[in-house]
Amino acid sequence: MSIERIEINQGTIAQLFKLPKDMIDYLWERIDVAKKKKICQKKNLAGHVSHSYKLEDPQNLIVPNLFNILEKVQQDINSEIQKTFFKLSREDSSPSYELQPHLNSLWVNFQKKGEFQPLHDHSGLMSFVIWMDIPYHWKDEAKLPFARSSNADRPSGGNFSFLYSNGNCRNVQTRIIKMSPEMNGYCCFFPSDLSHMVYPFYTSDKERISISGNIVFKMEDSSEQRSQQFPFIVSNT
Repeated sequence: MSIERIEINQGTIAQLFKLPKDMIDYLWERIDVAKKKKICQKKNLAGHVSHSYKLEDPQNLIVPNLFNILEKVQQDINSEIQKTFFKLSREDSSPSYELQPHLNSLWVNFQKKGEFQPLHDHSGLMSFVIWMDIPYHWKDEAKLPFARSSNADRPSGGNFSFLYSNGNCRNVQTRIIKMSPEMNGYCCFFPSDLSHMVYPFYTSDKERISISGNIVFKMEDSSEQRSQQFPFIVSNT
């Protein structure tokens, strides 16, 4: 599986990769359940979108499988985690303990034409976004009459963008991830405090569906036997 390493600034790394079909099927099943339960999360989120519902992972499969995929780049991630975790906790590490990831929050966004996600960051230590259904193409957004004067190298319409400062001046830089149906099933994994936003789209009447989640890390006894991971099983619960 190909994993794209996106260097944002000063050693800040994001990872971009496509999820396997069994995981996508499981996530669609969880979205169907979330649409029935309709546990609103909008009060806890920054987004100016029609609906944001809590997503549940009763089998606790999402985080372990994400880290299985990211095993190739574990050194980059561990470096970022260790740096951030010990900066915040100021705890000394113990040889018999290691950091283990746990899902802290998970939700699904339904974004309509003209809606957007303003500049924000997340809680936790690491975060991820999974694009489930992008109903438009960034090239079509860039062709809109009011968009033609924008920077052709960094088109905004409908795209996902990280924002950061290089620390040497007052302006900020952007790192655009261009959105299209080709991005369906892709996941971006990044440090939770990395500011990002989603620009509005205008060329489709369908909803843009994406999943977001936050991960925390806890010190656990590394001598304990780890349970085997289970495959994704689609169910109605």
